[in-house]
Amino acid sequence: MPSSRVVLGELAQADVDRLLDAAIRLAKQHLADASEFAPFAIVAGIDGRLHEAEFDLTSLGKHPGSAQIVDATTTQLRAIAPNARGTALTVNTRLSERKTDAVEVRLEHYEGGALLALLPYKRPRFSGAIDFGDLMIFPATPEIWN
Repeated sequence: MPSSRVVLGELAQADVDRLLDAAIRLAKQHLADASEFAPFAIVAGIDGRLHEAEFDLTSLGKHPGSAQIVDATTTQLRAIAPNARGTALTVNTRLSERKTDAVEVRLEHYEGGALLALLPYKRPRFSGAIDFGDLMIFPATPEIWN
């Protein structure tokens, strides 16, 4: 993973790498079963174990927009942050300039690192495997531990 290695210590980098790997793996599983997936989060607990977090989104109504879901999920991740070392909030997004969909992973670690990872993908028109592009990683602004 580029750029984050300068910012994060060895343990934090290992957490972020594991979170990203788990998030991408789970997103690919969801996409193999359906054309899109609901946002989800993976949390590295204080002990380093990874857990998929469940969120209460009932207050958002029947058909909330993805921005509403991300905001509500981020708020709930902040609430559990004292019991976590890192988070990976994963959403299905559209890269309009590239005219493709992407798996978006918002990674954060309590040591202060924040990254945005995008994995573009194209679904075949009729059948076949999803074509995944190259993973892109960018520095991001912390939203959980800020």
